[in-house]
Amino acid sequence: MFKNTMQLAVLSAVTALATPGFAHAALITSTGDVGFTAKDTVTDSLNPGMAAHDAARKTNVLMHTTQLAAFDSKKGVLTGVNVALKSSYTHTTHVTTSGTSDGSNSSNSSATGTGTSAIQLVMPGKVTGASASRTLTDDCVGKQKSACILPGSSSTVASNLSVDAANLDAYAAAGPGATVNVDHVATSLTARTLTNTFNTNNVATTTTTADWTGTLNATYSYLQHAAQSFDASGSNVLSLDFGSVYLGDSVAERAFSVFNLASATLGNRVGLSMTSFSGSGDAGMFATNLSTFGKLNEGDSKDYSVSFLNGTVGKFGSTYEMVFADVAPDVAYAANTLGSGYKLTLNLVGEVLEKPAEPVEVPAPASLLLLGMGALAFGAARRRKA
Repeated sequence: MFKNTMQLAVLSAVTALATPGFAHAALITSTGDVGFTAKDTVTDSLNPGMAAHDAARKTNVLMHTTQLAAFDSKKGVLTGVNVALKSSYTHTTHVTTSGTSDGSNSSNSSATGTGTSAIQLVMPGKVTGASASRTLTDDCVGKQKSACILPGSSSTVASNLSVDAANLDAYAAAGPGATVNVDHVATSLTARTLTNTFNTNNVATTTTTADWTGTLNATYSYLQHAAQSFDASGSNVLSLDFGSVYLGDSVAERAFSVFNLASATLGNRVGLSMTSFSGSGDAGMFATNLSTFGKLNEGDSKDYSVSFLNGTVGKFGSTYEMVFADVAPDVAYAANTLGSGYKLTLNLVGEVLEKPAEPVEVPAPASLLLLGMGALAFGAARRRKA
């Protein structure tokens, strides 16, 4: 007679990485289900009449690596990761004999073996989740005229793996095509043949197998990067022309604004900070109240102005370059997904002209004629008196 138990179930585990989770970001992207098959075996043999020796053992065996698409940091700032595992785990231990009997075995001839296994899912950031260990025993009893191959015993295990937010960086990469490696590990795999009372033609072998199949699915939650602009349409270059003005005349200042554009649904974009700005060209001919700032929420704007200093004759131009970065959100996030180096360019031009000289009044021809006639009349009058 022999002992044989068989059970089959589905292992469902949800791995939550980062809290708080999706409540702070409605934007979601998923890798979709990625299938895997992980399997490893260990064997131990015992000759008839021999005493049992130490078990054959394997530890921390990499059975399989599942590659999940990493989060593309160009999409935004990663704030959470969910990894869903759906799988079936079967532990099998069975005893077999080799060769055939010469018919001399009695009915109480037997071989017995035992085996253990434990599996573990190893996530990026050295985060692990282990199953419960399984130990099963199988035997082969009776007069054998051919190989003794008995069905194994199977078991299932369920586990929940939780990973903290400190490991979010490991799930993000710049650009598409990068992957996250999730390892399927047999932390312990043993087989031991305890007894073998068959004849010399029958070596008893105990085989333990860990067989793990299923799917993994990574779901990423994120916030959009900040979006700097000079207007609501997304312009990154602005040109202001003060035109031509006369030296010393009053010139009206020009206004401009910096925006952090609103996302389709408010709350889906991180804040914007201005980290630096610099002017080049004839920057000394223009005056501005431009200044850095720590945070500009999405949908908001900051107003500035610039003046043209027309104290020197000539044509002038200056370019101001502003540099921006994402502001860290107030939820868990992957630091390596914060963007920086965003730019806006402000071009300024203006011309200063010399004022024309004041015009000199020239008498009209008719006035000169009258003046001449008066002079002649005055001269004639003097002669008559003389």
